[in-house]
Amino acid sequence: MAMWQKIISIMQQYQNFVLTSHVNPDCDALGSELALAEHLRNLGKKVTILNSDPVPPAFRFLDPQKSIKRYTQAKHASLIKRAEVIIVLDASGGWERLGRVGEVLAQAEALKICIDHHPEATDFVDVAVVDSEAAATAELIYDLLRVMGGSLSASMARSLYAAIITDTGNFRFPKTSSQTHRITAELLAAGANPLEIYGQIYEQYSLGRVRLKGRVIDSIQTAAGGQIAYYGLDRATLKAYGVEVSELDGFASLGQEIGGVRVVVFGVERSQGRVKISLRSDGSVAVNHIAVAYKGGGHPSAAGATIEGELTEVIAGVVQKVERLLETGGKSE
Repeated sequence: MAMWQKIISIMQQYQNFVLTSHVNPDCDALGSELALAEHLRNLGKKVTILNSDPVPPAFRFLDPQKSIKRYTQAKHASLIKRAEVIIVLDASGGWERLGRVGEVLAQAEALKICIDHHPEATDFVDVAVVDSEAAATAELIYDLLRVMGGSLSASMARSLYAAIITDTGNFRFPKTSSQTHRITAELLAAGANPLEIYGQIYEQYSLGRVRLKGRVIDSIQTAAGGQIAYYGLDRATLKAYGVEVSELDGFASLGQEIGGVRVVVFGVERSQGRVKISLRSDGSVAVNHIAVAYKGGGHPSAAGATIEGELTEVIAGVVQKVERLLETGGKSE
């Protein structure tokens, strides 16, 4: 495939690689990093995976060797200096998406590559392959492996399968395609075990998290005649239930279980005066424009941003913006 030519020649030419992704890495970010790192090691390359944030507990099973490192300046500054190629996965838009490691990588002399399925700008790298039709970055990594004739081990298959099921909401999100299912069929043939992977990701929660989910469901409010569902979590409640922010995966879509809801607004108090907002849509409304207005980003049906302010006020402000969007027919201005 022509789109991979530049990246393949870079991979063949150089020896030292650093792979990275966005802050609070999700399974697509981590699975893509692990599979591509294994492929590069099979080619005899030196590879380090460096992220700003730790691997969430639900995804640690993908990395039993603990090959994904959390960036610290003391440990990794010289390694980044030596890197010949930096590959940013699942995170277009700019270095700030990567957190602390992004600031350092931005200054590095290395060749910079981005592989992603988010439709944001890639002018911060030298070479980019972005396919916003792909359901997950893992689909692109699979395609790259196939084009390069790389072998697909059971661990690579597991990483890519986990990435695809999480980013497609178990094959229900709009970008799920026949191609998605063709790829996952190959991943199953290569040794991915659906029961084991689902169980590791979705059935290992603490009792506190399951009870917190009940409390959140109990707190859901609606607006715009039932077209918007909104709810939030403050730090005190998280603490009371003994739950970390990294364990809230899936909470943003709870409101989508309600008939008639087109948009969900979910807010989490992160630190004093900062709120992480997650937006979900049934596909009839593009919510990424609202996220972009707050310097965030994402897909038309799933987006987010971090906003300065107090939890209830921030949620109210976002709900107001969504109401205006629905009044204009759900199309962005």
